[in-house]
Amino acid sequence: MVNAKRQKEMKGLGFLLQNDKEHYAVRFLSKAGNFTTQELNNINKIAEKYGRGYVGLTTRLQMEIPWIKDEDAKNVMEEAKRLGLRHGGTGQKIRPLVACKGTVCLHGNIDTQEICRQLESKYFGTDTPHKCKMGIVGCANNCAKANINDIGVMGRTIPEFNLDNCIGCGLCVQGCRQKALEVIDKKIIYNKDLCVSCGECVKVCRTNAALAKEKGAEIFVGGRFGRGIRIGDSLGKIFKEEEVVFVIDKIMEHYREIGNKGERISGVMDRVGKEKFIDDVLKKID
Repeated sequence: MVNAKRQKEMKGLGFLLQNDKEHYAVRFLSKAGNFTTQELNNINKIAEKYGRGYVGLTTRLQMEIPWIKDEDAKNVMEEAKRLGLRHGGTGQKIRPLVACKGTVCLHGNIDTQEICRQLESKYFGTDTPHKCKMGIVGCANNCAKANINDIGVMGRTIPEFNLDNCIGCGLCVQGCRQKALEVIDKKIIYNKDLCVSCGECVKVCRTNAALAKEKGAEIFVGGRFGRGIRIGDSLGKIFKEEEVVFVIDKIMEHYREIGNKGERISGVMDRVGKEKFIDDVLKKID
């Protein structure tokens, strides 16, 4: 049986004690949800040698090998280091970052995986008042659930319409899942209240009648999901793609300045007021 002190020590290294209290699942870390084929081969080798020949996927796009014996843990760490594999991802710190495949996805408005890699390089594993999760998605489909992360990024394209170029073909209407567009008298009618800024109308328009008025990302703060659920609040504007990391720098700076130990961003916002938290972050950005 693994004692409590050993359990805590190993958890910080990404070795999570299983319910039999004798084995670990070791968590190997992806880069923006991606593993190279060589990394996958090396993970397989460790699973075959020290586990039971299979690997599990986590909800945050990492991989875990279960059934690692306590006496094998040191050898697993040494072998993982030699093979160039990273393990970890728990504790009061920035947890593994998640990005959807927006970089290559048909619907993506931003380079989700590059943003994720930049943020991971800067923040992953760094200490925070409490655990802190970041998620990046490319569009309103929100596959990686950006707004239930402590910090979430969602790609947006806000459209505008040049009716002089509109020929009433209806391609944009067909592409609009929200039914925010309709053709009347061979011209597009746009219902802004129904639009979710997914950018599909801009992508499909062949006459430059639908144009990108703004393209970038909406950023949410204070989301969480689990024992306590809270939908994150938007900072209230669209940031250019190249601004996203800078804005998150300011969010993290503010969180670390005023967050109490054991307090997630949602807890800080509940304590000081979400409007004040967002206003103070925006002041740092400006």
